[in-house]
Amino acid sequence: MKAIITESTYFIREVEVEPIAAQRGSYRMQFSSQLRSARNPDAWQRNFDLILQKSELLRLKALLDAVL
Repeated sequence: MKAIITESTYFIREVEVEPIAAQRGSYRMQFSSQLRSARNPDAWQRNFDLILQKSELLRLKALLDAVL
């Protein structure tokens, strides 16, 4: 599942979370960006990615819920 979390005239940041089929209960979270003023403005650049367990994703969700 993907979602754009930041979008402006010149910059887009997207996050993707997907289960890892070979590791039940594990998920890959990847952050990517697109800079519209770059040489290739349609190219996505991977910023960083994480492998998280479901319990860790739930802790992250709890943190976000508490802050917001």
